[in-house]
This record gives sequence, structure tokens and C-alpha cells, in this order.
Amino acid sequence: MAKVIVVGAGLAGLASAVRLAKLGHQVTICERDEHLGGALGRVEADGFTWDAGAASTTLPAALRDLFRKSGRPIESLVQLDPVSEPRRHMFTDGSVLDLPVSDRGAQEEAWTDLAGAPVAAQWTALVDAYGDTWQILRKTSLEPPLEDKLPIKTIRALKPWQSLEKVAQRELTDDRARAVLRHFAAQSGSDAGLTPAYVGVWSYLERTFGRWTIAGGFGALADALVQRASERKITVRTSAEVVAVSTSGGAVTGVRLADGEELLADIVVSDVDPRVLYESLVDDPVAKKTRKRILSTHQAQAAYVVHLGLKDPVPQLPFETVLHGTPTVVVRTGGTAPAGHQAWSVLVHGYPTDDVLDLLVARGLPVRENVVSRQTSPSWWTGVAWEGYKTARRRAANVSPVKGLYCVGAGAHPGSGVPATTLGAAIVADAIGKA
Repeated sequence: MAKVIVVGAGLAGLASAVRLAKLGHQVTICERDEHLGGALGRVEADGFTWDAGAASTTLPAALRDLFRKSGRPIESLVQLDPVSEPRRHMFTDGSVLDLPVSDRGAQEEAWTDLAGAPVAAQWTALVDAYGDTWQILRKTSLEPPLEDKLPIKTIRALKPWQSLEKVAQRELTDDRARAVLRHFAAQSGSDAGLTPAYVGVWSYLERTFGRWTIAGGFGALADALVQRASERKITVRTSAEVVAVSTSGGAVTGVRLADGEELLADIVVSDVDPRVLYESLVDDPVAKKTRKRILSTHQAQAAYVVHLGLKDPVPQLPFETVLHGTPTVVVRTGGTAPAGHQAWSVLVHGYPTDDVLDLLVARGLPVRENVVSRQTSPSWWTGVAWEGYKTARRRAANVSPVKGLYCVGAGAHPGSGVPATTLGAAIVADAIGKA
């Protein structure tokens, strides 16, 4: 049995902690804030409730595996519900596409109605082709640690040097279809011209596995993981900021807290920004090359999020609506509200130069007079911005060159988002193994 300290209690940190505790390790979580869950949480005000961070996920098997491998199935704590409504896309030319999330035939029909059969066929063929991409990424990147060198055959199949923008221009003749594909880069805070084309695989994953949410809000996922941590007898320390990872001879020996307390550990799992970890918390010489590589990356642009409590009547929107343009605006309607009201979360992907309500009005959603509550979420860590395909190699590996130090979370392999950070925790748990 190893003494494990998990630094940070976001989704990845909590997922790592409960997995490792189930494997028989003695686990302590150190979280600098007073609450657990990181961006997974709720904003509550004036009778409204909104998800502070993620509100849905694809790849539900990743969450189911997490709870099964840490104890009982997820259904014993929360219920994953499929998002049955299409995602609405509102384009700058005034046209609207309600694109079903998890139905190939229905997607093709929606594109046919909007743009004609040739465009529908182009979209369907492109998403179909991402099925092969998914199998490659799953076997080489998303389930195992990233290999130091991928086989030439794999590299040729992935074509990482091709950007998402290049594929959009080559494979799709309709600007609206191109905008929908680019959205998979925009939602992660990156430019489609600098994002590898294989990131478009999320279009295939959504169509194949759907999107899933949790009744009452995705913040319930954090509650479920906190409960699982309690069941696994994990020691949880809040308001406990780690200011250093102690090492000796290239191996971790513990952590030091802001108040000077030293905690001994055989293993440290970091769920903080790897740039902060390697620049400020770890100074062991064996980390020198890794430090230089990771500090060459840049943070992806976090969405600016405003939560609106609205009195009826307001436009009836589906679970998620994408308002294309500059900047891209996403409206989520999954919050809870008093009778006669609605709860919207508005995410601005890009640098907002106008007030959120001005953006909504300009995009055809005039709700200014309906606002009875307005709240803002703090920005959350959204990972590393894509700056070409080599970014994948500059992102922090799950296994550090410092013995006993591991990285999880949005800034580490395999990336940001609920599925990726959950899979990263699984990779670390497998690498550490049973007690």
C-alpha cells in the first residue's frame, strides 16, 4: 500500500483518488479551495440553478467505468440521461439547423433539408471516416499512455499535420457545414487552423455514443464522486494549498502546504495546471527537459460564461444552441428555474467585445427585458491550446520523469473535457497499479 497525495480535486483528481483507493492505496486529497469538484459545480441565485462548468458528456462508458472500478455502478448515485434534443445551429445568414446528436440517418436528413443531398452526403461521409480515426486514437492515445513514438502506419492514417480547417475546406462545400465542424475546435478554446483534423473525431463520438447529462444538473457528478471518496475512506483536506512537491534523488517524498506543513507520500498525483506544477512546485533536476517543453505551451482560451435567469415568455431553445459568428456563442438551457422562468447559461468562445445580452440580441435572441438574474462563473482551466499537431507531444504526460509523480486533468494527456480527463485518471490508476 502506497501513500498517495492527490493535489487538486477537480474531476480528474477525484477520479484518480477513488480509483487508487479502490486499488488499496492510502489516499489523501489536498484541495486549496473550500469545495471539491473544480469546474464541476453549481451556481445558485434567486431561485435559479445553473451548471458552473460541464453540463453534458459523450462517451458515457468512461464515467460508468470510473464508478464501476471504484465501487458500485454510477446508477447507484446518479442517473445518466441521454440528451434527446438536436443541437441547434443558428448561422450568420439567418438559417437554422437542428442537428440530431446520435442518429446517422436523422443527421443526413437534417442536412438535406438545410443544404441539399450533396452536402448531406459530404457530412455523413466525413463523420463515417472518423470512425477509423476513433479506433486508432482509442488504441494508441485515449486508453493507454501516449507512446513515445507512434508507428509510421498509425501516423499516416491519422495525418496529424492536416488541420481541422483544411479538412473542412476540402471535404465540405457548404460554409455552414464547415462552421459546424470548426465548432469542435472552438469549444476547446482553439483555432481550427491550428487544430489537428483528427479532433473532428468528436463528431463521430457524439453521433455514435450520443451526449448524456444528469437530471438536476451535471454538478451532481461532483457530489457523487465526493460521496464515493467518503465510501473509500479517502482523507479530504480543503483549504490546503500545495506550494511544493518535495523530491529527493529524482523521486517524490511528499508535498508542502502553504502553512508550512509537510505531508509524506510515495506517490503524488497532480490535478493542477502542469505549467504551474513544473514551473513553481517541482524543481528536481530530472524534470528540466519536461519543464521546458511544457512551458512552451499556452493555455486554451476559456469560455466567458454568464448565467441568466429569465422570465417567460422567451424563445424555446433545445438543450444546446450554437450561435455561429465571431465570437461563437453557445446557449445551454439545462438549469433549473422557478415556475414561469427559464435558466440559460451563455458561453462566449472568443474575446467578447460586446456585452452578452448585446450578442444575444444581435444573433436573434432578444431577451434583455426578460432578465431577472445575472451571474458569472469564474473561468476554469480548459487545457492547452492547439498550436499545430506537435502540441500533443508538448502536453504533460501522465507519467512524469520524477519517480512517483503523475499528471491528470485538462492540461495533461489525453486532454480536456469530461471524457478525456476521466480517461486520463484511468491511465494513471493503471500505471500505478494495485497496492
